[in-house]
Amino acid sequence: TPSTTPIRTCKMHSSLNRLQTAFGFFTTCAFTLASIIAVLSLVPIPTPATLSSATIKPTDVQVIKGRPHYYARTREEYATIRFDLDADLSPLFNWNTKQLFVYVTANYPSTKDGGEMSESVIWDMIIPATATPWSLQSLKAVYFPDKKTLRQQKQQAKNKKSSTNKASKSTDLTLPGRIKLKNQKPKYQITDPTGLMGEKSNVTLQVSWNVQPWVGALVWDKGYLGSRVGQWKNGKVGRSKSFDLPALKGSKPETVKDTDGPKTPKGGQATPVIEI
Repeated sequence: TPSTTPIRTCKMHSSLNRLQTAFGFFTTCAFTLASIIAVLSLVPIPTPATLSSATIKPTDVQVIKGRPHYYARTREEYATIRFDLDADLSPLFNWNTKQLFVYVTANYPSTKDGGEMSESVIWDMIIPATATPWSLQSLKAVYFPDKKTLRQQKQQAKNKKSSTNKASKSTDLTLPGRIKLKNQKPKYQITDPTGLMGEKSNVTLQVSWNVQPWVGALVWDKGYLGSRVGQWKNGKVGRSKSFDLPALKGSKPETVKDTDGPKTPKGGQATPVIEI
């Protein structure tokens, strides 16, 4: 009698199925690794020896009437604020930091009676992280150099002896995140929807930052993560003392003119003449 046992056949997967399986496994591993990096970057390792600090103060404040931007159609009042800035934001840099975005805002009340505060950016700056031998910039310069990089390498080779002698004597390392500005000119002017900026009171300057990592979420100084990652040093929180905006430049105080000419004073209003 013939055997009734079923014969099992093995089905071979196609090349497309194998490729999809391998790609899915690779993306799962990459996503897991990226998540671990993003979480570990929020825990400073090693712990910074110092906290972030910044001091800022205005040096020259002017209110001018004109066109604050080249595309402005009407003339309006705008303010320009020069300032001194001394900041040390190097503790914000770690192995997962791509760049640091630093900006200065001017905070002032929206109305003369106070109310909500308006915030305007007057200056900003991007500080890239220092290149390491394993960073993307260094690997690109080694394996895919462009003409400009080749010229720089040749120039460095010519000045190798002199540069080595100078480097051996110097032991100080320039850390990213250190800013020192004197009487810095603002990049942007301050305007108001009302078109009036003169004589506003209780104005302050504030230094803020935003950490942009290679992998992970952006960290703002005013957010929950910012208070954990980058705490300000006591007394150097990047806020200036309050000051007032001056009156419009070139404006004169209002004077009351008598258009009807001199008049005869009414009874009881004439100044008495006293004879001595």
